[in-house]
Amino acid sequence: MATTSNIQVLLRSYATHQNNAQVNVADFCDYIKKYAQHHAQEQVELLPYINNASELVRKELEKLAEDKQVLFLSADPEKKEVIVVPYYIDKCYSIYQNIKRNPAIPYPSHTDLPKNTPMEIMKRETAANYLGETLGQEGPTENSLYCLQIPRSLPSILCPTTLPSEELMTIALTKLTMRLAKDEFHDYFLKKLKVANPGKDLTIKNFFTTVTKKPEEAIRSIKNASDTFYQWSQLCFFIRQDYEKVNDLTAEDVSLLQSVYILEFSITCYRNKAQQNLQKETALKNLELSLNKPPYYFTRENINMFSDSRGVPLLGQYSDKDLFDYLQNATTNSEDNRLPSLLTFKGVNNVQTYVLKSKVLPLIVRLCTDARETIRDQITKDCFYNLKKFASVPEMKNQELFEKTLENAVKIKSPILYALLNANFIKALQYETRGMTELVTGHIHLFTDGEISPYSELLMLSKEEILTDAKILLPVWYTIPGVSWLVSLFMGQGKQKKQKPVVKQATQKKMLSSDEAEVFDIPSPITQQDTATSRKEELKAAAQEAERHYVPEGSTLERELSSYEHAWNRMLSKQARENLTEDVNSLIRDYMRKILRTLRANNFTPERINNLADTLVKTPGMQKIQDRAELHMYVQLYMVKLIKGL
Repeated sequence: MATTSNIQVLLRSYATHQNNAQVNVADFCDYIKKYAQHHAQEQVELLPYINNASELVRKELEKLAEDKQVLFLSADPEKKEVIVVPYYIDKCYSIYQNIKRNPAIPYPSHTDLPKNTPMEIMKRETAANYLGETLGQEGPTENSLYCLQIPRSLPSILCPTTLPSEELMTIALTKLTMRLAKDEFHDYFLKKLKVANPGKDLTIKNFFTTVTKKPEEAIRSIKNASDTFYQWSQLCFFIRQDYEKVNDLTAEDVSLLQSVYILEFSITCYRNKAQQNLQKETALKNLELSLNKPPYYFTRENINMFSDSRGVPLLGQYSDKDLFDYLQNATTNSEDNRLPSLLTFKGVNNVQTYVLKSKVLPLIVRLCTDARETIRDQITKDCFYNLKKFASVPEMKNQELFEKTLENAVKIKSPILYALLNANFIKALQYETRGMTELVTGHIHLFTDGEISPYSELLMLSKEEILTDAKILLPVWYTIPGVSWLVSLFMGQGKQKKQKPVVKQATQKKMLSSDEAEVFDIPSPITQQDTATSRKEELKAAAQEAERHYVPEGSTLERELSSYEHAWNRMLSKQARENLTEDVNSLIRDYMRKILRTLRANNFTPERINNLADTLVKTPGMQKIQDRAELHMYVQLYMVKLIKGL
């Protein structure tokens, strides 16, 4: 690649020296050979060209031809002549440098090229598209010559990529300023602007002064898409309106119209970019708001599904790269050696999961509360089965074994809680929030002496209480020492006999309560017709599909219902809280009973559920509940539960 670069530079220099883009390959080979002999000590890579210049140069020219930097003449089958494209690029660029010194010089056009110049040396593009793609770029991505097409049959403009688009815009403004500096044009267009904006004479005068006397400030106002956008549009329109009526345009008039179009395209481009940036900033703020909502932990797939209040997906209002950059910055940027605002941990199936730092402790408390009853019931049931068979229960006698049992239960029943408690940031977080931990976590002590508290403290479970609860479930005669000893002997003999195996289902379907079943008037399977059964199964399948949409991975429908119920039902009295929940559930059941008559499985989608819940939440019976978002989500989940339990 280094050799190709040197040959390209030498080829451009050779064409410039002879003032002709068409170069004879044989002559250039002789030039390279002499150049290599003279500079071989300084540039060692040129040594091969001393003895084999012709073959090496032709290979390099082939490479340059692939990059469109040279063109072999089509009428020359032996490829003796080449057109050096950078020669035209340099010539065109020098014209623009002259225009900067003298704005009266017209823009370069393809008609200014020498005759018989192949059109392949340039790329055709509309000025609007070219400026839209290149404005704001740090540097050229290619070395090419563009032929920019201007509307209204105006002559096209040659523009090399070595000229930044911002400089082209500045040159256009300089040409416009030169025309407006003349008294008759200055007063004429200033008056037109004032007439079009009655009562804003001072604003128009300041704008016009900026355009004609402060070009740098005028360019800055265009780039910042300031409030002068409307005045710029009016000024460009008035100039085009006057000059496009003229039949015989002078070269100066053509140059002015070309400049006006370039400025219009540039203004529109910066305006569109400002609107896109505003949209992106708004979408990223909505992303932050979504991260602050339950369930508080999200995978990248969950984040891709975020939407705004109108239901429009956020991904699209910002790009994948914008989202990646945001997550990268949020998870890495930190101040004063503190944790970043967004933390990551390995969630279910080791999938990278995101959680806001401010939500970690409240989330742990919520997950501990949700998991407590489930784990307590499971361990109590296991203990009961062992006691009933007169088997030993070592975890109820040894605290270390009890903690290990709780840890295994948490790992299975609440994998997100287990992942958070074992995340690598948890100790650092405890250090940062050591003054606020008790205030945030309440009666649950998350940390003890700088370490995560034992699972028994986190879940507020005691092996003594669980053992007592399990013993209460046993028949009375299990507690009588002599009788229980005799029964254990008989049970020991019974174990030696062949017993009918007991099949225990791995999972049991959760049934609706009697009130819920009565609401839907579910008939007996014996009396159901085949069509009714089929429709019910289809609805249940649709509900299960909706459940996967609403319930995050690693959680359950009942857990989410309980979580959202605690969020919107803030009654202090237990009885009042239960009554309010039952009232809301009754309203949902009554509403669904009417809907069920016409509900079809293909219509029971998250979108339809959202609409049904929205209608129900707006009814007078639910208007007094303040936490509308949590209530709305609870209603959707409860609807899924009702249909799922048919």
